[in-house]
Amino acid sequence: MGSLNVMRSKLLFALPLMVAAVTAWSTPPVSPDEAARYAKIQQGMNKLLSLVGKWDVAVDFHDPDGTITKEVGTWIVTSILDDTYLEFQTERHLQNNQRRHRLCWFFVTFNPKSNKYDITFLYNWSALRVTLTGNFDDSTQEFKTRGYIPEEDGVNDETVAETFNLKDHKRIVYKHYSMRSPQETAQRLDVEMILTPAR
Repeated sequence: MGSLNVMRSKLLFALPLMVAAVTAWSTPPVSPDEAARYAKIQQGMNKLLSLVGKWDVAVDFHDPDGTITKEVGTWIVTSILDDTYLEFQTERHLQNNQRRHRLCWFFVTFNPKSNKYDITFLYNWSALRVTLTGNFDDSTQEFKTRGYIPEEDGVNDETVAETFNLKDHKRIVYKHYSMRSPQETAQRLDVEMILTPAR
């Protein structure tokens, strides 16, 4: 009975601390510096809001030998953490085979210190974590990213670049360019995806 009372006393002591912690996490920025940083994040993230939603995806893989492999998939894009990040849950598979599917989750935020976007990719079946940086081109309405992945396939280093063309909010065009060195000496278009609102 005594131990039960001690546990009850500890819980009653801890409860205000837990409430205070939750309140602190959910309270909007209050200091001027914090509020200014959050405002810059919001300004950057607002440019990508047309990506939010559920999308049907048609995928063309441009193989090195010139052939094209077609896949289909789904992207689910949500705004999270008080609109500080976009979360992308993506899946793709061969048109006639859904059993071997590829999953990729990635997260995008705007870094007010660098004035660039930071993107982090995570994959199924792999501990690889890829980080890219990006910019938004207001004149072309394109979100452009780039990065470097050492020994991406265990041997070759990979330089990548992506473009998300957001001119048409009903038809978003994604292109991925890659160069694996020393095997390759120039970047080439290896993936193109067309995103349309999910039916």
